[in-house]
Amino acid sequence: MIMIKTGHLRSAFSYSLWVLLLILLVGGIASTGFFEKPPAGTDWAAPTMLAVSALLVLMYFGLRGVVGLIVGGLIGFGAELIGVSTGFPFGGYEYTNVLGWSILKVPIALIAAWILVISFTACTASMLKLRFRASMVFAPFFLVIIDLCLEPVATGSLNAWSWHSSAIEYAYYGVPLTNFVGWFLVGFLAFLPVVGTVPRQTFFAFLPGALVIAFFVVVNLLERHTFGALAGFTVLVIGVYGLLRRNRNILSG
Repeated sequence: MIMIKTGHLRSAFSYSLWVLLLILLVGGIASTGFFEKPPAGTDWAAPTMLAVSALLVLMYFGLRGVVGLIVGGLIGFGAELIGVSTGFPFGGYEYTNVLGWSILKVPIALIAAWILVISFTACTASMLKLRFRASMVFAPFFLVIIDLCLEPVATGSLNAWSWHSSAIEYAYYGVPLTNFVGWFLVGFLAFLPVVGTVPRQTFFAFLPGALVIAFFVVVNLLERHTFGALAGFTVLVIGVYGLLRRNRNILSG
């Protein structure tokens, strides 16, 4: 009878997830760069990419972090449920079927999406060594900048959702300014459960969010969404700066 250590199984599983994530990201960039719309039969790709990314993140957080991220993801998902049905706090919008199965017209994959952006923000705040109050000021602004990167692609070539654009307030690639106010408020609440959380393996917890944001930066550049690309580049620079600062402190300490 062959005995396989649990650690080896976990390593093989995480390795497989990393490979799958990279394939999905490269495939997403290729389909955006060479096709006017996603090839037929690839509807599974976007929700799978979000699910794989979120699962990888959770593998590198401790129990408190995992619980906090799931609670934060559910807070974000709850806000989406309210937003789609009432227009508050983001503005009037609706999801397509691109992100897969839905509950009350909101894709379940949004839980993974919120986990991903919250974890990336938490890792960055941790690497910058921000205390509670500083983190709670930093996080909602940081999350809004992330959304500035996501929106042009998500509402453009990805066609994940659309805005009821009938007013002059739709000033940012067809996105209402109320959306970013909503992101600030919801981001503040969703970040609360994870504030102060330190991942067990910071680099690997940070990397899925960084890769997905880099994907959006590249697609923004391909589609000539200058401000979207700059927003994504900004959060990546801040995150990488925090990572380098952390590593320098470890080496000097």
